[in-house]
Amino acid sequence: MKHNKLTLLILIAGLFISLPSFSQKDTAKFGIRFNGFVNSQIMYDTRQTVGGRETMLLLYPENKKADKNGNDINATPSFNQLAMITRLTANVFGPDVFNAKATALFEGDFTGQTNNDNNGFRLRHAYVKLKWQNSELLMGQYWHPFDVPEMIPYTIALSAGAPFHAFSRHIQVRYSHNFGRLKIIGVMASQRDYSNDGPLGVSSVYLRNAVIPDLHLQLQYTVNHHLFGIGGDFKMIQPRLLTDSNIKTDARVKSFAAIGFAKLVYSKVDIKLQASCGENLSEHTMLGGYFEKAIDPKDGSITYGNLQTANLWTDIATKGSAWTFGLFAGYTKNLGYSSKIMTNGKFYGRGNTIDYIYRIAPRIFYTTGPLQFGSEFEYTAAAYGTPDTKGIVNNTAEYANFRVLLSATYNF
Repeated sequence: MKHNKLTLLILIAGLFISLPSFSQKDTAKFGIRFNGFVNSQIMYDTRQTVGGRETMLLLYPENKKADKNGNDINATPSFNQLAMITRLTANVFGPDVFNAKATALFEGDFTGQTNNDNNGFRLRHAYVKLKWQNSELLMGQYWHPFDVPEMIPYTIALSAGAPFHAFSRHIQVRYSHNFGRLKIIGVMASQRDYSNDGPLGVSSVYLRNAVIPDLHLQLQYTVNHHLFGIGGDFKMIQPRLLTDSNIKTDARVKSFAAIGFAKLVYSKVDIKLQASCGENLSEHTMLGGYFEKAIDPKDGSITYGNLQTANLWTDIATKGSAWTFGLFAGYTKNLGYSSKIMTNGKFYGRGNTIDYIYRIAPRIFYTTGPLQFGSEFEYTAAAYGTPDTKGIVNNTAEYANFRVLLSATYNF
């Protein structure tokens, strides 16, 4: 099966490469332009970690796990080498539609659909875009609006700042309009690869059954190349259709989130700063989730509450032709449950036993032509403890991991 998939991919790529390539300005013709990169990374960790894709996407260090003699099993280093974030992007251009520039894009890498599918080809982005003079309509899979493209940190690590910075792609309809320096963005999004947890495991079914898509409104303001923005998000999911007492239920979880951000652009350095807070943010590769607040003993009906978190991060990057330097720093805080838990109900999500996480990660790049070498030193610490009935984590102990990351990238 894997050989068949690889053969199909090669045939499709060969077909596209054989097609003529035209510039985006030449809208009377059709063309496809390919770009991407080949990336290889080497990593060493001083402790076992929590993350994805063989922890290439590192979130935070593991909690203490003692053997019968009290030795911490997770205080064990690890070493790995991976090339799965190698990426291929196809930009498709064609004639104008509805007096708009019509384009499409699809992009994939080899990180697979799940942690059990490492090195498998998977879809990252795939969308159709219509662009008028002052407005734009995008339909397809793209970054969730919490992931503002201009604000993504310049880290070498695949995590790109997660769990402090959101990391998620959603199927969506996105409309934006420019009023001079002000841009308004409205999004209706559905889940696919990045979904909420629940009784059936991580799945998009909970958002689908709630009928209403994830709704987001964002304002961006640009002045002298600097970017400022705020955004608000509303989401509703339905974890169950049936109670354990075999009675139909429509109990839902409503959650809200907000972000504020700024990108300062200077001749020799870029500075990015973003803050966010919200409820049930686990699908964004962040801490968060929801819990069963109360269970009716008569019919088994459940009411829910949210885990609330706050996040702050900054990324500083120098500019240069050969040597460049950067620093990422992030902090996330568990703010507890939105209401007091009344039962021993289940929690669905990530990090309810973590009080806070912080990270400091300096980096250095050397670029020559299409080839770039990089090194990043990432220190991440997490405070584990026991949550009380309000979700506040007490009696914490901090555990840290130090990652040394080396990378080589060939851009084409």
